[in-house]
Amino acid sequence: MNAVCIAALTALVALATVSCSNDDDVLVTEIGVRPAGRPAARPSQARDFYIQGQYKQIKGDSQGAIASYSRAINLNPNYGSAYNSRGLARFDMGDQQGAIEDYNEALTINSNDAQAYNNRGNARAARGDRNGAIEDYSQAIRLSPKYAEAYNNRGNALSAQGDRNGAIEDYSQAIRLASNFAVAYNNRGNARAAQGDREGAIADYNEAIRLAPNFAAAYNNRGNAYAALGDKQKATQDLQRAAQIFEKQSNKQLYQQVMNNLQELGQ
Repeated sequence: MNAVCIAALTALVALATVSCSNDDDVLVTEIGVRPAGRPAARPSQARDFYIQGQYKQIKGDSQGAIASYSRAINLNPNYGSAYNSRGLARFDMGDQQGAIEDYNEALTINSNDAQAYNNRGNARAARGDRNGAIEDYSQAIRLSPKYAEAYNNRGNALSAQGDRNGAIEDYSQAIRLASNFAVAYNNRGNARAAQGDREGAIADYNEAIRLAPNFAAAYNNRGNAYAALGDKQKATQDLQRAAQIFEKQSNKQLYQQVMNNLQELGQ
């Protein structure tokens, strides 16, 4: 294969990117939504609408979640968590600027909200503002030194800027803080592969797959690493496994990307 394709997944949601471009290997990691309780049958208070929004967001109804969070904010304009959650929903809808505006509001209400800094970093990274993203991730880490996801995300932004050593340091710290962080292992494998350390990359992909047996991107990446080492048989097995998982997940875009990788391999 002519290039090692870089693949990455979010930490808690099923969003993935596969790219053979060395200039666009940043990945975005979101913080998953966790309900604070069951939604009220007839929401009347800000918290009721907030919980309703969380349930809608979990079910994939981002538009409905935004409406519920907006009702919560109308009832309580200082509801920082509602702004943060609405930002996540807007991000899911592709409204990165709207998400940033909500994170800004959340941070105006609580300047020590590490999660809002991390989330704003994700939105900035998605808009190509890697320096701004790194600043936000660094602030999240300053406020919450054990924030594994923020280290992982900053590693992505550093990697996108070409600072592979810095990225590997951040991924390694994320793994030290969360030893079962499969995504961080996958991403460190990407950085090692980009440095030419195929065997180190494969070791990381192995661990990512051990922790998350259906981690399609990690299979794809390990297959690419095997291909770069000339092991066509193992490369083919991994790429085929990645294609099977992506197809089962109805992820047509990534399925097609892996099939393209197989075609480059001669399969």
